[in-house]
Amino acid sequence: MNVFVIEHEKGKVQKIRDLLLEIDDSIQVIGVAHDMSGAAEWVTRNKAMPDIVLANKSVLADIEIKGRRNIKAWVTFSTTTEEYYFQAFRYKTLRQVLNGMAGTEDRLGNPEQYSAEVSKPLIPGSFKERFLVKQGQRLLSIPVNQVAYFFSQERFIFLKTFDNQKFLLEYRMEQLETLLSPENFFRVNRSFIVSLPTVKEIHAYFGNRLKLYLAPSADKEVIVSRKRVNDFKEWLGK
Repeated sequence: MNVFVIEHEKGKVQKIRDLLLEIDDSIQVIGVAHDMSGAAEWVTRNKAMPDIVLANKSVLADIEIKGRRNIKAWVTFSTTTEEYYFQAFRYKTLRQVLNGMAGTEDRLGNPEQYSAEVSKPLIPGSFKERFLVKQGQRLLSIPVNQVAYFFSQERFIFLKTFDNQKFLLEYRMEQLETLLSPENFFRVNRSFIVSLPTVKEIHAYFGNRLKLYLAPSADKEVIVSRKRVNDFKEWLGK
């Protein structure tokens, strides 16, 4: 049996690995995430489908979404000194939970349903200055001037900072376009919104497009779409 574990304490993860092996040495922990943001990243990078997901009870405590209603089973690991409580569910339910979180492309079909989950519209002429993100059990406020670029990866939206940290966001790309200053950010294609300082090199690319080299580097090629090339060049020359 393959198991995916969502737990923010590394020591506890190792103890769970050991306990699972004691129960059945054929059980394998094929993936670990510290929080739901990490789980989203793991899902985008891995095709493996675990038989069961074990999530620390505190991880899902503040996620009041439809997919969570399918999580009903509890697992308790007991030792002589400690007890560990996890919510147990299938991989399909994990996808439902992640898809139900704000910031997934599934929300494009019905944006009105989730309008209350994002920031209120900004006053014309003003733009977002910070983004609230989660890192483990902590909430962090990331100033916009520390963001190198925003990008979509499968169904999820992330920002990457200049010091190469990656965070899951609760916005759609279309929303980010309206929240960010057009002086500082430009959407080069469906998947990337880049800041000016992150663009280190620009090369000609076939099809009258442009290829960007970013710092920090992106996990995939960043190509300026043909219909955006002229506007991108104008943006660079402002």
